[in-house]
Amino acid sequence: MRITGSRHRRVAAAVLCLALLSGCAAGEPDGNPSGSAAATASASSAAGQASGAAPLPKASVKGWKVYSDPDRTVSFELPADWIVQRQAKPTMPSDGGVHLNVRDAAGKVVAELHTRLKVPKEKCGPGEAKEYSVVLTEPAKVASAGGKDSIKPLFVFRTLLGYQYFGSYGLTDQPGGDGISACRLQNTVAGPKPVGVYSFANAAVHGAPAPGQDTGALEMFGLIAEAKAFTQTERFKTIKQVIKSLKIHEEGKA
Repeated sequence: MRITGSRHRRVAAAVLCLALLSGCAAGEPDGNPSGSAAATASASSAAGQASGAAPLPKASVKGWKVYSDPDRTVSFELPADWIVQRQAKPTMPSDGGVHLNVRDAAGKVVAELHTRLKVPKEKCGPGEAKEYSVVLTEPAKVASAGGKDSIKPLFVFRTLLGYQYFGSYGLTDQPGGDGISACRLQNTVAGPKPVGVYSFANAAVHGAPAPGQDTGALEMFGLIAEAKAFTQTERFKTIKQVIKSLKIHEEGKA
């Protein structure tokens, strides 16, 4: 069978795509995490080598991989069977930032990474605050520019009580409420110039959803004891390690 020039080029491109594994999946927006999108995390390594950029370091955990966005602004480690996909429609407002979903091997979104965020300011009216609990807090060695009323970056797991305990985990330099109650929890960090305000969490900002409202990637518990038990699971420990591995590369561009 005779192969035309255009078809020959398509075949060659397909072979090259397979050779680079995820190189052709890197720009795919988030949707159904199947097919070639499963190799997304190695795409930036191949692209970086092709452009002459220094190769990414190997993951510190055996069997894991390193993801970096195409501009080499951010990078982090994750299990080999997890995937990273850019959000076709960002879930948070920003000034042209990076917006990514991190999915586990089952395809569930476990974290979102956002940069250059524009976090809306919301006032907490009388009687609107909900019971607020800090379930876990650990120091996080991540880039921070500091700022008024900010604290040193932490990895936190906190809950707000609504019709259930709604739990969010991630990086923050923002205190939550008065330590007893809060209208919303903010998992953001004021970073250096390339990223501005960024978030690596299962929810950048959240309150306690009402029945019927979308709960996104928030964890839900009937008892606070269940939230505490969740922190001892391998799933939570893996998510925490992924988020805390975040690196901000100031030589990159936003």
